Amino acid sequence: MASILDGLNIAKLSLSAQQYAMNVSQRNTVNANNYNYTRQDVLFTDLTVTENWSTSGVPGVNLSATRNRYLDQSISYGYSSLTENIVKYNALYEIDAILQAVSGGGLGSSIDAFFNSFTELSSNPTDSALRWQVLSSAQTMTEDFKRIYESIQSVQASLNRKVEDGVNDINTLTSKIADLNGRIEAAQKQSQKETEYALRDERQQYIEELTGKANFLYFETESGSVTVTTTKGDALVLGNKSTKLVLGNMTDSHFSGIYLGNNSNPDNDITSTITSGEIGGYLQMRDTLIPGYLKTLDNMAADIVNRVNDVHSQGVYFDGAGAEQPGDNFFIFSPLTTPPASNPNADAARTMRVVIDDPSKIAAASVGMGVGDNGNAKKLAGIASEKSFGNNNTETIGEAYASLVYKVGSDQRTAKEAGENQQRVLTQLLGQRDASSGVSFNEEAINLIKYQRAYQASSRIVSILNDLSIEVLNFVR
Repeated sequence: MASILDGLNIAKLSLSAQQYAMNVSQRNTVNANNYNYTRQDVLFTDLTVTENWSTSGVPGVNLSATRNRYLDQSISYGYSSLTENIVKYNALYEIDAILQAVSGGGLGSSIDAFFNSFTELSSNPTDSALRWQVLSSAQTMTEDFKRIYESIQSVQASLNRKVEDGVNDINTLTSKIADLNGRIEAAQKQSQKETEYALRDERQQYIEELTGKANFLYFETESGSVTVTTTKGDALVLGNKSTKLVLGNMTDSHFSGIYLGNNSNPDNDITSTITSGEIGGYLQMRDTLIPGYLKTLDNMAADIVNRVNDVHSQGVYFDGAGAEQPGDNFFIFSPLTTPPASNPNADAARTMRVVIDDPSKIAAASVGMGVGDNGNAKKLAGIASEKSFGNNNTETIGEAYASLVYKVGSDQRTAKEAGENQQRVLTQLLGQRDASSGVSFNEEAINLIKYQRAYQASSRIVSILNDLSIEVLNFVR
């Protein structure tokens, strides 16, 4: 039969349980605006069953965290696509500005000015000033080609440095996740739920940062730890151990490749598996998009050099004695290295230069037509309207450059739209997670009132039992 002392003990346990519940509700309220915090809920159990004393040694309560693993994973993977498109958009914005800004109107304007200078020369082929104008516009065009090419290469080199920095960030994150795996397992074994849930929130934050860096996969094991792998299944985090990524040389490239563990084994090269996230975006720009733009510039430069040289060599100029002299090459270009078979025009855009240094040697006349003829100058000017450039030799040189500018702008717009779409999806997912796992001020205010009233009720029971015990003692006397 229960005694007054038993009642006092139950009231004491109830006070402890309600106090604990109020502390949890207050903790929820304090973290209401903490993006990485998961709401914690108190479940009241039978005070008298010792097995229920599982939360911080407080009897009669159990603690749970309202975590939705599906939403957590969807959000984590969503960051990969978002950050990929953000970094691509930013890099493409920079490249677009380079293409548009050189020499005021861009490379297209300097190309037009070069061929227009032949049109003006054809109006008075013997005019020395017009001849100097041809050489000046040619020099400006070659400098613009070089400046654009090297500026885009600078963007490419910057992206490579960001890849290297990103690898260091990944190693830091995987090390932290592995450390938290061990601490979560230990907290779980010791039924330290408050500690476990706080560590889980911290780990989820690092996982989302990690998947924002690269499209790695992860899953949680029964022990509570998270395993992180590449898309081909190689483990980066396994239990409380992590494997570092290292940088190494890539085949046919002076840029850095990414290796798992060590860079001495080609099988450890995971560069091609990173297709999303910040690093995936950097790699796509560095290894695919930018090389495509540079190759287009090289082909344009080589086509101009070859076509102008061909037409110029068909004309003649006149020496000091008035004798006809055959036209020489107008341009030369000398690649800095032996071009690969896949890209014979490599480096043409940055190494093309004007070889004629004497304006009198511009072959403006046609063979046998005499001093003052403008036949070859017209042919040189007509190159600008030839459909022998660009895509399958179906564009003029101006159209070919416009196509390059359009391609960069189109890629930029695609990245922008994809990023905006992914941001909308993420916003929706974050809203769903907040609704299921976030903290509601209204709900916590109500909970606090409930726990306070229950605490007051338990206190009242203590007071009543105290009065009753006094009456019993007085009766005994």
